[in-house]
Amino acid sequence: MNLIEGLNIEYIRVYDNELQAKMNLTDFHDQTFGYLHGGATISFGETVAGYASNQKIKEDQVAVGQTITTNHLKAKKIEGYIIAKGKLMHKGATSHVWSIEMFDENNVLISYMTVTNAITDLNKV
Repeated sequence: MNLIEGLNIEYIRVYDNELQAKMNLTDFHDQTFGYLHGGATISFGETVAGYASNQKIKEDQVAVGQTITTNHLKAKKIEGYIIAKGKLMHKGATSHVWSIEMFDENNVLISYMTVTNAITDLNKV
């Protein structure tokens, strides 16, 4: 199993300038005390932002994570799921910036993050 499989992402939907994704929580996401590990939340955000950016660029390009800034706002028990709702704040030739809010199944804001993806030629990675 790789990290993306372990994250247990149910879906990623990409719209014009928005994204939405769902991550079902399992013991894989546990930080040992029965709560969601912040690193799992960050990995979820980077994964969905990268996926969304890759849907918006040329076939000979690739989006790779460059910078992530995250604020964890509320603890989340390992039950239910997290929904990511993101907006493309900047779509440049060499970078995309995504603003992503993470909500639990009760629509409580769990984390807020900004993900910057570098856009580069596939053969330069």
